[in-house]
Amino acid sequence: MSGTPSTSPSRKVSMVPIKGILVLLIAVLVCALAVGRYNGPLPTVEAKLTTTSSSLPGHFSVTFPEQGESAVGTENLGVITSTPNQSPVPIASVTKIMTAYLVLKTHPLQPGQSGPALTMSAQDFAGYQNALSNGYSYLKIEEGETLTEKQLLEGLLLPSGDNVADTLGRWVSGSDEAFVAKMNETAKSLGMTKTHYADASGVSETTVSTAVDQIKIAQAAMQDPVFRQIVAMPQATLPVAGTVYNVNSMVGKHGITGIKTGSTTAAGGCFVSATPVVAGDETHYIIGAVLGQVTQQSLQSALQANADILDQVRSQFKLYTLDQPASGYGELTTAWGSNSPLKASKSVQIFGYPGMKVNYSIDPQTTKLPMPANSNRATLKIKSGEEVQSIPLQNLQPINPPGFLWRLIRF
Repeated sequence: MSGTPSTSPSRKVSMVPIKGILVLLIAVLVCALAVGRYNGPLPTVEAKLTTTSSSLPGHFSVTFPEQGESAVGTENLGVITSTPNQSPVPIASVTKIMTAYLVLKTHPLQPGQSGPALTMSAQDFAGYQNALSNGYSYLKIEEGETLTEKQLLEGLLLPSGDNVADTLGRWVSGSDEAFVAKMNETAKSLGMTKTHYADASGVSETTVSTAVDQIKIAQAAMQDPVFRQIVAMPQATLPVAGTVYNVNSMVGKHGITGIKTGSTTAAGGCFVSATPVVAGDETHYIIGAVLGQVTQQSLQSALQANADILDQVRSQFKLYTLDQPASGYGELTTAWGSNSPLKASKSVQIFGYPGMKVNYSIDPQTTKLPMPANSNRATLKIKSGEEVQSIPLQNLQPINPPGFLWRLIRF
């Protein structure tokens, strides 16, 4: 069968040009990017210091004894200055500062408390007899006598009982050797790099330290109110010994309220002292250390030399008002140029001495934008010695959010 073959009608497809698609895609991406930039998180408002440190006006002045070694500091500022010849020397009964410190660290007391009672053993009584026969400092005791922790500390620190030092050491650590190890571990932790303890009392000539290191242990011990109370006592009354007197005859003179004397042929006269200074509503303690005074009256020489040091420096410790930089202590800065100085709203005072270096750091406060002017926006940390004071800082200018254009085109 013949016929004309059938044909299908041709199909026309309408296609969007490729260039148009690309343009559309680019437009969508640009819009998405713009929206992302606009709605994205803003950079952090930064608080920056305008100065990292300053020094108090003036120069600290003190004249030390010509012989031996000396140092001066405070309970919160640490060692301030010392003689250059800081080498380990015997320290005699000054050793008992560490002994008392460890007793109170292990068995803390609050003012008014007496602490647990200890019964004097045959070993304790033998220690008393040994001290008596060798001409050492001692506290008279009897076997079976009961003494409280506070009474034992009084016997340690006032008449400077060498036998009591051993008794307390064994109570803290179980044995003489274990307590000496604890003394040396503690010295290391306090940065007493030139100190070695061989006993709890200082009778041993191989118990050695420096004036600088003794400021460090005295600084730690003077944090304890019970320690401060005992070393300031001129006398105490104990059950068997009766009335005992503080070997530190300077207590109550030259404003001295402690701390500990020491005297042997090897050590000469030694004295670590303390005197209070009231600054505002706080009481601080100047600490002086004098070691190795060798004269006909070695201990008296050490006592007087130390009192002379305190008399020289006492007036130099006080509250100082810091000079705030004209541009403030810091500045709030933003990536979009909305910046403001940071200033303290009132004068800043710190306890210190002439020439003391003061270090600054700053912590910003996280707040939402906008930040109105004259509100606390950062904290200034002022560090002097071991003291850190926190001062609120206020922004003088408002910190506003960035504008539409900046948020849209920021990079």
